[in-house]
Amino acid sequence: MLKLSRLPQEERADVFVAAAKEKGMHPAIVEKDFWVCWTLDYLFGESGFRDFFAFKGGTSLSKGFGLIERFSEDIDLIFDWRLLGYGIDEPWEKRSNTKQDEFVGKINGDAARFLEDELMPEMQAHLDSQHIVGCSLAIDAGDPQTLRFFYPQSFSDNSILQEIRLETGALAAWTPTTGVRISPYVVEQFPEVFESKAVSVRTVSPERTFWEKATILHKEAFRTNGRFPTRYSRHYYDLFKLAQSNVKQRALNDTGLLKSVVNFKMTFWRSNAARYDLCAPGTLRLMPPEEAIDLIEQDYAAMKNMIFGDTPDFKTMMSGIRNLEDEVNFSNI
Repeated sequence: MLKLSRLPQEERADVFVAAAKEKGMHPAIVEKDFWVCWTLDYLFGESGFRDFFAFKGGTSLSKGFGLIERFSEDIDLIFDWRLLGYGIDEPWEKRSNTKQDEFVGKINGDAARFLEDELMPEMQAHLDSQHIVGCSLAIDAGDPQTLRFFYPQSFSDNSILQEIRLETGALAAWTPTTGVRISPYVVEQFPEVFESKAVSVRTVSPERTFWEKATILHKEAFRTNGRFPTRYSRHYYDLFKLAQSNVKQRALNDTGLLKSVVNFKMTFWRSNAARYDLCAPGTLRLMPPEEAIDLIEQDYAAMKNMIFGDTPDFKTMMSGIRNLEDEVNFSNI
């Protein structure tokens, strides 16, 4: 990817426009997709810390497994907590709720310091050494575990953030994982500008992501404050698409993985309001509160430029989510 990243911005823009025309996408999406893949190439191919990283979330479903047709613009990166100096079982040691909250705060603080003091300077040095201009890095003011990568932009689209958010943390499970190869959209049209066509990335399995998404929707089902988070309709879309794939049956056959996901959240992300104690076959909730439906539909409509291919309408999507909820709760799984 180095060859394209070093081209003058005007020439790079021409490549993105041509690729976007072939893909039927906005050039801003093709451009950002390239820089997302460039970032993954750095993290998993060049960084000295690459053996301690795992990739998760919607971008992994889209770019890594081809399971969703949604442009996923950010990168969710898990740090192995051993990178921060913790023993492999240390976070699981029994503690009182107060002591556990203190421990969670400490490990999150250590992750934030690693991001700012180690990873960000290393990434900046890599950009400088490769003579890639027009980029800058900054820690997010509201979230010290998020690194903002401002890539050189030739296009804009209000439906996407004009930056890449590298959302990191050590308190996320990364087993099981598998290796995948990820390529930018532009490589399909212009392979000659790439020395290598894909990057190998250690990625959380889609079966775990299936249950991670299900627990997110379960938590939302018990939301009472009416503050539906922006862009959260993506989780309903992602789970709907996963339920249309062969991942669903593999996930349903592994309810032990659901228990693992729930146990992790109850240990490190305690929330009485989320009712994780009910997040199990027979009592799982995926449908949102009735009063949230209109907000989710509006949020989904605002994301329409982010979804390509066969886009389900909102009613079809929510019907699929309801059917999945029934299948989990009333089937013998």
